[in-house]
Amino acid sequence: MSSIEEPESTPADDAPKRTKRTVLANVARVAVTLAILVAIVFAVKSQWSEVKDTIDQLSWWSLIASALFVFLGMGAAVRAWQHALGALEQPIPAFDAARCYLVGQLGKYLPGSVWAFVLQTELVRRAGVSRAAGFTAVLVTVGLSTTSALVVGLLGLPALFQVSTVAAVAVIVLVPIALVCAYPPVLTHLVNLALKLLRRPPLHKPLTMRKIGLALGWCGASWILYGVHLWILASSTAGFQVGGLIECIGALALGMCAGVLVIVVPSGIGVREAVIVAALSPFMDAGVALGLALASRLVFTLCEVLAGIVAALAGSRALRNMFVHEHSRVAQPIKA
Repeated sequence: MSSIEEPESTPADDAPKRTKRTVLANVARVAVTLAILVAIVFAVKSQWSEVKDTIDQLSWWSLIASALFVFLGMGAAVRAWQHALGALEQPIPAFDAARCYLVGQLGKYLPGSVWAFVLQTELVRRAGVSRAAGFTAVLVTVGLSTTSALVVGLLGLPALFQVSTVAAVAVIVLVPIALVCAYPPVLTHLVNLALKLLRRPPLHKPLTMRKIGLALGWCGASWILYGVHLWILASSTAGFQVGGLIECIGALALGMCAGVLVIVVPSGIGVREAVIVAALSPFMDAGVALGLALASRLVFTLCEVLAGIVAALAGSRALRNMFVHEHSRVAQPIKA
């Protein structure tokens, strides 16, 4: 008697499963998009009610100039992200790097800044990078960004001492530790440890000083550009002062770094403002300083939303082909 064999699955049988997964993925994508849009609208509405009087008192040129430096800082952050991916042997074109980073950044308006990192990991996967490599790149970028923020933030230590002596001392202690962790041989070991936990093979070769140095340098440039943004807003009220520029650069780096680390509230609301107010208080009334700190956050929000929308729209193949010629693109990265 011949045994009866189970029929093998055919492409036709798998089609319903693939369709179901596609539908679920699309539903999840739409749900996340709607959640982000609602969070952004709520953030802009709440911020506007707090800063509309301050915005009315600022000159139009200061708002435009400060927004320009925010965009420049975001561009530097994108370059840091791209160099971090390149250091991990996962190079992607600048066009794709900008789209993944800027769209992913919108996730930070959801409660808990971790959502930005989740979105960036998923978006970079669609650009041809494995999920494990994308997640590792996010960790490396966050680490290098935090390291550069702590170093640049040393300029704002006087302001931080006014907020919390413990926090200021913690920054002084953390700077050398962060720099050691950013040293390529040490960072290579940390990355391989993360890959091991993710059950992925280690890096094919150690991270190099050049690539990590480039990523770290671009991170530092982004913090400086963001600080200039704050200084322009403050200068429209208190006048241009070199000392104020140094304080603004250091304070914004420390404030935004703390805002990222405090993940229990959307984008670290309140943490950044406390450090900025302390930095600006020698040059103006505390109430005015708080208004400028909140105005700075609103400018950041509007710039990030605009950049994210443009980056999302740029994901269309037609628009991509319009700006990036096929022959100029980097070859598809090797998947880990």
